[in-house]
Amino acid sequence: MSGNVNDALRKLFEAPLLDELERCPRVTAQDGQVLEVADGRYHYIPIVLEGAIRISRVDESSKEILMYHIRPMESCIISLTSCLHQNFSNMDTLLAVSETATTMLLVNDKQARAWHDTYKSWRDFVTGLYDARLSEILHVVDAVAFKSVDQRMLDYLHHHCDAEGVVHITHQELAYRIGSAREVVSRLLKQLERVGRLRLSRGQIRLSDVPGQKEFGS
Repeated sequence: MSGNVNDALRKLFEAPLLDELERCPRVTAQDGQVLEVADGRYHYIPIVLEGAIRISRVDESSKEILMYHIRPMESCIISLTSCLHQNFSNMDTLLAVSETATTMLLVNDKQARAWHDTYKSWRDFVTGLYDARLSEILHVVDAVAFKSVDQRMLDYLHHHCDAEGVVHITHQELAYRIGSAREVVSRLLKQLERVGRLRLSRGQIRLSDVPGQKEFGS
């Protein structure tokens, strides 16, 4: 046994499929590493064992918008759909970045198609991912369509800050995460700093309205 299969995977998949997963490549990505989704022979679907992967769409000007995260025992629905239908055009605008040290299994497109025909547990896994990701993608659509840039930015900062209200992030990275331009984000951050909503320093942003945090300067 290679150790690819853990208890969580055993709860998801039937025994013959677990045997096949044991033979899949197991790789580790470092924090911030951009992941390759093809090697010339196959396109790959990651199944995350530990860590997290950020999935974004990127346009011609390198503007990035966050779509969803892949967490342990999850995979990427864009990769899955592309592999199952053998249409990889959507993957050209896909950016996958490890958000921490991440361990994953790599399933190639040939395996994904064969398993879809053979294993009910694999079909159930794929269906469950579609259900989970649909709500996340609808949330992204709602945010882009109905929220202003400053509200999207504040929502992101409040969601990702630590107990002291601090988010370690650059203006450029924040712009990528909310699908805006760095110049717009920098201008809005300075406006919010002037009215006391946050404090800016190099590589981090500190919010002033997080419950339980210490006062500025304390």
